[in-house]
Amino acid sequence: MAHNLAMTNGKTAMAYTGDKPWHGLGTSVANAMTSAEAIGLAGLDWGVVKQPVYFANDISKYKRIENKFATVRVDTMDPLGIVGNVYRPLQNKEAFSFFDAIVGDKLAMYHTAGALGKGERIWLLAKLPGECWITPKDNIEKFLLLTNSHDGYSSVEFMVTPIRVVCQNTLNMAFSDNSKRTKVRHTINMGMGIDEIRTQLGVVDAYFKRFEDMGRFLASKRATSEIVEQVFSDLGLSKEKAKDSTRTDNIRMDIMQLFDNGAGNRLPGVSGSCWALLNGITEYVDHKRSARGEGDEKLESRATSLLFGSGASMKQKALDSLLVIAK
Repeated sequence: MAHNLAMTNGKTAMAYTGDKPWHGLGTSVANAMTSAEAIGLAGLDWGVVKQPVYFANDISKYKRIENKFATVRVDTMDPLGIVGNVYRPLQNKEAFSFFDAIVGDKLAMYHTAGALGKGERIWLLAKLPGECWITPKDNIEKFLLLTNSHDGYSSVEFMVTPIRVVCQNTLNMAFSDNSKRTKVRHTINMGMGIDEIRTQLGVVDAYFKRFEDMGRFLASKRATSEIVEQVFSDLGLSKEKAKDSTRTDNIRMDIMQLFDNGAGNRLPGVSGSCWALLNGITEYVDHKRSARGEGDEKLESRATSLLFGSGASMKQKALDSLLVIAK
């Protein structure tokens, strides 16, 4: 399955509302989803259990591996990962109701929900009310992303995820105190973590206010050639230090083209600014940077990178660099 999206009853485990998400797959709904609608439409109404792990110590005998368990998807019996004694699966239904409790008062509605692989990772994206305005014509929509793994490799994570409307750039960026990301381990004390998250996410509005102020500050600063070169250097794209000069030159040219003419970067108050440079880099990562695979697999790989991997890291480095240099 090239796109690497989980399947339920022969259907892609994915649902979305509005514009098609990064891979263009899934079930379209007319309006933003409630949690109850999303879990059914996204094909996530299945559970996970822990099962003992054994190994064959000769042709016909099996021995239990102490303190090790397989996480198993109950509807397909697919093994999803290996975990220890203290690991507690967070069921998909729990995750959705968990998210309902976090956002509270039905203010947020689910926009995208789905699973990858055989169900090893699920995600929920909720749109929050209100917008940030960097300039009178350049606005940012507020999203909150939950990801949960069933393979034991990652915690339950909540990430504040601003998305620039004009180009759909995903600006999932942290400030120096990492205030945009919260994690909870899969343990018996998970409930305590949920209470902590409720407290931490009480500052979401404050985060977006800081984000809006940051964007306006960068829009007020001209991206001089010296600033551009310093940012490239901080990103490892300095011509002098390039291991592959041809590849580096191509990346630099792509970013500069997007800095000058990327979606929204010709808007009044944006053109030529450090905000335009940041969004040129972000648009490069989100929409142009090469990714592994072909077709849908390539699109899924890019989305994973821009949210969780090297793409997210590149955008964060660019933001950090600009906030220091542009002062």
